[in-house]
Amino acid sequence: MRIIVTTSLGQNPLLVQEAHALAQHYALTYLERQKQSLKKLTQGETPALVVYQDKLVLTHPDGSQLYFHPDTAVLRIKADRDPLVDLLPSDSETVLDTTMGLASDSIVMAAAGHQITALEVNPLIHLIVSRGLKTFKTGNGQIDKAMRSIKALNQEALAYMRQLPNKSVDTVYTDPMFSHRITESSNLRGLAPLADFRGLSESFMQEAQRVARHAIIAKAHFRDDSLERFGFERQIRPNQKFHYGIKFLL
Repeated sequence: MRIIVTTSLGQNPLLVQEAHALAQHYALTYLERQKQSLKKLTQGETPALVVYQDKLVLTHPDGSQLYFHPDTAVLRIKADRDPLVDLLPSDSETVLDTTMGLASDSIVMAAAGHQITALEVNPLIHLIVSRGLKTFKTGNGQIDKAMRSIKALNQEALAYMRQLPNKSVDTVYTDPMFSHRITESSNLRGLAPLADFRGLSESFMQEAQRVARHAIIAKAHFRDDSLERFGFERQIRPNQKFHYGIKFLL
């Protein structure tokens, strides 16, 4: 996929310098904005990574966008309970999030006091989200601290786990892109063209069971039978379109 990198309309030398650096590092094509609309600049055919003063935004030809914003995580943190956090012990655990994506789950777990390492295989998703975790300000010091605490790595999960010693993390968490798309999730539209749609596999489970001490937790669409196929105990959530599954390890 060819992707261009450019600046916002209010470009300045620092933004241009950053855009050039990103183009070189990620093998993208730099185009000077010259006060053009993105549609004109890309001829409506090419995704554009736009460098703003305080964020990065990837805009696709269909108008969907990928950018970092922790709004979903903030709402979950402010709620009385969260079904994912409820599956983790109350004391601090080391959690390997193998599917970072927009990092909502990682933020929620970190805000609950857990130590999170989050893996993202796609370099542009990792770039946008990891930068947001470091710089975005929610106005809530506790949530900002939780975001800054997450160790975000541009790594493929199976390859990363194969490098880990036995029983080196407490919990492995995975949230593969759903086999049944949830069309209401508009915030996933900008993520989908870059996302890894591989689901659970025997090799993944084998490595997860080797490196985890406490449990493996997975998230799946309520119609997806992968939780049962891989031995998870499904946590049924009435009127919800996704369920968590947990597999405790001895």
